[in-house]
Amino acid sequence: MEQQNLGEPVLPRLLASNALRANLTKHMVLNQMADHKASMILTASSLMLTISVTQYEKLDLPTFAVLMITGGLAILFSIFAIIPVLHVKGVLNLFYFRSFEQVSEEEFKTAFKEILADKEKLYDAYLREIYYLGKHRLTYKYIWIRNGLWALLFGLATAAVLTSLRFF
Repeated sequence: MEQQNLGEPVLPRLLASNALRANLTKHMVLNQMADHKASMILTASSLMLTISVTQYEKLDLPTFAVLMITGGLAILFSIFAIIPVLHVKGVLNLFYFRSFEQVSEEEFKTAFKEILADKEKLYDAYLREIYYLGKHRLTYKYIWIRNGLWALLFGLATAAVLTSLRFF
């Protein structure tokens, strides 16, 4: 029985493909987790603001102000986390719809077939997508989420301290 492809062995190609797929999948899961966390911050902050407004007469002004400001900041940060990042201009990324929305279907098919025909170009495209997912999308999302969580935590902790000081 003759080996079909006398060039590169199959196992290294499979390992490389699996590594790329696993890494891309991990990035997509982290992206979904970031969106879910931003949604939770948005919900918690909205509840905090709603409760603060309904309890306005029972809260002293500094406590109310802290809750309103930090709740508003947490909402803004969570919204910034879920706003999609624009793609890099001048680079056609065939794995990201915002990148190829301006090219025709024929141009897209031609470019994708070209990438599929050349293993190095295909790996480069995968690696570029993984890099931009991590560097541009996930990095900024998690920065905004961290800021939102800190704003929420600071607001709740400060309000608790201010309320407890009122009783002394």
